[in-house]
Amino acid sequence: MKKRFLLGTFSLFLAVVVAGCGSKAAEDTASQPDKETKQTTVVAATSGVSNPFSYDKDGKLTGYDVEVLRAIFEGLPQYKLDIEITEFEGILNGLDNGRYQLGANNFSSNAKRREKYNFSLPIIENANVFVVRKDDEKLKSIQDLSGYKAVTEVGNSGATLLENYNEEHPNAKAEIIYTDENFVKQFEGIEEGRYDVRIISRVSAEKAIREHGFTNLKIVPFSTENSDPGSYILFSKSADSSLLDAVNKRIKEIYQDGTLKKISEEQLGGDYLPKKELIEK
Repeated sequence: MKKRFLLGTFSLFLAVVVAGCGSKAAEDTASQPDKETKQTTVVAATSGVSNPFSYDKDGKLTGYDVEVLRAIFEGLPQYKLDIEITEFEGILNGLDNGRYQLGANNFSSNAKRREKYNFSLPIIENANVFVVRKDDEKLKSIQDLSGYKAVTEVGNSGATLLENYNEEHPNAKAEIIYTDENFVKQFEGIEEGRYDVRIISRVSAEKAIREHGFTNLKIVPFSTENSDPGSYILFSKSADSSLLDAVNKRIKEIYQDGTLKKISEEQLGGDYLPKKELIEK
């Protein structure tokens, strides 16, 4: 009887101790912060071969658009940024089929793109220019392209301008030469006389001519009707509108705190920021 009493008392004591330990463990677990942050993955596409906007440097992807993306998403902890490299055409195709939520590759604005994609606030002022040989005194505007050998890649803004020109001037067309060469090689071709002109952004033209020592090339500025000198991040129309709102908010923040200017100076060699009223509208 005594043994049974002692056994029962011990069992009751053990149960109380175990229960107490269990309560303490539960309290400890509840007091720990949830380290698992819920994030939405955002896949951004870029070409990786468009210096100074997206390119490989010592095995690391960098460039103006790339570093701007990283700065934007550093302030958006609800999102996890995943940057994927693809061909230029693949960026737009991926936005069309929903594979990518946004594209960053020095994208300019035109009516056709505005129909298909949503645009961020401008992240740079970077108008298109002509690059021609120094002895060319004829080419001043789009209307002067008749008979020119114009080199370009498929799908970029320069190609669109050339194609629109040819469509509007069937009896005075430019010869459009599509190539997979990077634009530095294309500039070499212009100097050598294989091509006559390349339509390209001012930043790219100035940087390439300066860094690669093209002594026989010059830049000719031009404008077109409703031309837009800005460069933008493109968004899939199917993407959640809250992503576009969040990115635009961050563009304003990094514009105001000087981060955007710092990236421009580091990547582009100068201040190419959009006008303040375009950011704060």
